[in-house]
Amino acid sequence: MMNHEERVDLGEEITRRFLEKYGSDVLLGGIYGSTARCMDTEYSDLEMLFIVGDASDSKTFDFTFKGTPVHVEVINLSKVERDITKVEIDWSLKMGRLFNLKVTCGDKAILKRFRKLLDEVSDDRFYEFIAKYTPLCYEGLGRLKAVKIRGNTHETGLFVAEVLIEFMLLTAIFNREFINHDYLGGLPESFEFRYLPEKYEKTARMLMNWNTLDLDETIALADRFVKNFVRFLAIKGIKVKEHTPLEEVTM
Repeated sequence: MMNHEERVDLGEEITRRFLEKYGSDVLLGGIYGSTARCMDTEYSDLEMLFIVGDASDSKTFDFTFKGTPVHVEVINLSKVERDITKVEIDWSLKMGRLFNLKVTCGDKAILKRFRKLLDEVSDDRFYEFIAKYTPLCYEGLGRLKAVKIRGNTHETGLFVAEVLIEFMLLTAIFNREFINHDYLGGLPESFEFRYLPEKYEKTARMLMNWNTLDLDETIALADRFVKNFVRFLAIKGIKVKEHTPLEEVTM
């Protein structure tokens, strides 16, 4: 087990060794996750990110150090720029990791260039993604409803979390906001966003306590959570694309 200072020291040593091996390939590096936020515990892992030039042969790697899992993500510059401008469901998580990096090496000025690139992405690109992707997130709600039919109630919490996480990420994308915590840890962050569906926080908090409700109540709340998001989009002028003719599907 490691404390916060030991985990930071490990990050600095990994940085030193990474720079020793890859030198000028490395444009920026640092720590992200709970260690970067000073919220890590003795049970936390260490997560790092290095941005390298496109010609670099460095790769992502993982290992365990004194019982602590260590994940070192290595991403080429062009991939980072693509992640900034290409909106996907995990966009808010990627951006939270990038722009809240506890820098251990490189030139922080590159983050200003990344921010400028982000600011140039039109709202329409975000809205188009939301319109197309929202119906794909109905699957979690469908799985939750199927629990009553299949009797697999031990999976209720799993499907509630799926609904909450996916619609949290969609809400973040609508607001062009970042999520800095994995899993349901990011949900309280989303409560602070400027634009939220009706009763978003209240319904989400009730769903987080699904084990105090009966199954019918849980399903009804999740259904309301999803419908309120779709209604919110309609009010904002975004029509959810629930049907795509096969002739329009790119294969």
